[in-house]
Amino acid sequence: MTEKIILHLFGYSVFIALMVTVSKAHARRWNRLAAKYRADQRPTRQVTPVVAKRTMQTVFLTGRDIGWNSYKGIVTVSVGDDGILLSLMPPFSFFHPPLQLLYRDIHMEPTRWGLISNCWRYTVTGVHDVQIVMHDDLHEWIQNQAAALVPATTV
Repeated sequence: MTEKIILHLFGYSVFIALMVTVSKAHARRWNRLAAKYRADQRPTRQVTPVVAKRTMQTVFLTGRDIGWNSYKGIVTVSVGDDGILLSLMPPFSFFHPPLQLLYRDIHMEPTRWGLISNCWRYTVTGVHDVQIVMHDDLHEWIQNQAAALVPATTV
């Protein structure tokens, strides 16, 4: 009886250790961005107040190394005064802290990614080896929300 319990505990611990290792390896590009743009550890400035939020979005992280990371339907994109806040839904947020990308640090360009023709590539100033790729409709939504935040100038 105790042998079965020990074998089950060993099997479960091996499975959990494998899942944690895979999750940590999957988060390498996200953590490169988090090293500079982590939202919850900003002592010098506050996290951007959220004006608009869109849940269950898809973004891809690509880099100079082989492969990409697909976050399909698990990303929450929030737009604020200073920038864009990206966060993953629990339990996927384990090893993936929220990111706050400042508008002034983002370079956007239209791109074709894989078989998807209407995409945008976001490159941030602080991390050149990781790009964020998103569909055109999400990019347009971000642009519309950011444009609505700019106060109208009177002539």
